[in-house]
Amino acid sequence: MAGIPASAVKLTIPPDSLRKLPEGAVYRGKSGQANLTVGSDGSGNIVAEASCDSLQQLVLWYEEELARIRSETRNGTLNDVQTEEKRPPNPVRVFIIGVLAGLFAGVLLTIKLKK
Repeated sequence: MAGIPASAVKLTIPPDSLRKLPEGAVYRGKSGQANLTVGSDGSGNIVAEASCDSLQQLVLWYEEELARIRSETRNGTLNDVQTEEKRPPNPVRVFIIGVLAGLFAGVLLTIKLKK
């Protein structure tokens, strides 16, 4: 998924304005994908809610991917990764090949030097 540009919202609200808000009234701010809602819950508490559309998109995309991967795993359609075991070479075989290569090289050198 492509990179998502950063967005930020800044609201400057005097505290006494927030406390005097009628019930249900809120201050809203939006910049790019970022949203901010600030209000009062009626009992004197200040409530701030922030959301970001791009993050919601990412969450939905990841949830869909996770669901797809889980269903593929359950159905067995996920590409199986096959691993190959690599064993070390047999030391006896390596020794015999070395001895034979040495004998062959010795015979060739002897024939070449005698001529």
